[in-house]
Formats: sequence, structure tokens, C-alpha cells
Amino acid sequence: MLNRLGLSVVLLLALPPVAHAQADVFASRLAYFSPQRAFAASPDGKLALMRLQALQNERAKVMEQRNQQLRKLQGTLQQSAAVLTEAARRLREQEIAKFQVDLDRFMQDAQAEFTGVQQSFETAFLAKLRPALDGVARERALLLVVNEDAGLIAWAEPSLDITAEVVARLTRP
Repeated sequence: MLNRLGLSVVLLLALPPVAHAQADVFASRLAYFSPQRAFAASPDGKLALMRLQALQNERAKVMEQRNQQLRKLQGTLQQSAAVLTEAARRLREQEIAKFQVDLDRFMQDAQAEFTGVQQSFETAFLAKLRPALDGVARERALLLVVNEDAGLIAWAEPSLDITAEVVARLTRP
């Protein structure tokens, strides 16, 4: 009986360090990363962001020019409304309405173009990201890599973040 009790105490005393060691081994095989930060930090991502910004600036410039034209047309109509015939005034109002519709379509087309280009860049980046992430995970013998951007992580040890390693892997030939 005493022998069994002594063995139980020894086992109980030995278990916490073993469990702790197993937890440490398990924790060292977990990691997380941020695809958004990887995109922003990678050369491809930086180039894509520059191109998207240039496209956005170009479309904004055209939109401002068209808005100025619209304001000019509206101002001209207001100034000359008193001297125009009813038919001429309606014709000008229709021209302004058509211009507004064209402007709205241009805005929608520009947004669709921007979204399409953005998705194209993201798709190309993801095609390169997956092998890079896989390589880092295999090199470190990771069991699980969590996507930080998914919003499921409330807190994590910063040393488990492999985003920088993934970005470095992306830049390797």
C-alpha cells in the first residue's frame, strides 16, 4: 500500500513538468501570420499598392474634371435660364441630366476597374504566398499556422508571428 502511495506521489510530481514540456513543444509548433501585412511588406505588394494608388489618382483626376464640366454646364444654364425659351431650357436640362448619368456610369466603371485590378493583384500575390507560407511552416515543423487577419486571435505571443519570415521567403528566388 505504501509502495503504491509513494509511486502515485512520484507520478503526480513528475506529471506537471512532463505536461509543461509537452505544452512547450506544442506551442513551439504553432504560429500565426498576417497576409495583409505580408502583402504590404512584400516587394510585389508594394508595387501593387503603388499601381492601385496611381490608378485611383488618375480616376479621381478625371472625375474632378468631369465634375467641373458638370458645374460649368449647370452654371451656364442658371445664368441663361431667363433668356432661354422653354424648349431650349429643357434641352439644356436634358444635356445636363445625360452628362450626370454618364458621370455616374464613369464612377461605377472606375470602381469596378479598381476592384478588378485589386483582385488581380491579390490573386497573383496569393499564388506566391501559399508556397512561401508552406515553406516556412515546413522548415519550422509547424503543426498549425493561424491567419491573424481572420480576427480570431485575441492575443498571441509576438515571437509566434512568422509574417516577416514569409515575406523574406517571398523575396527569395
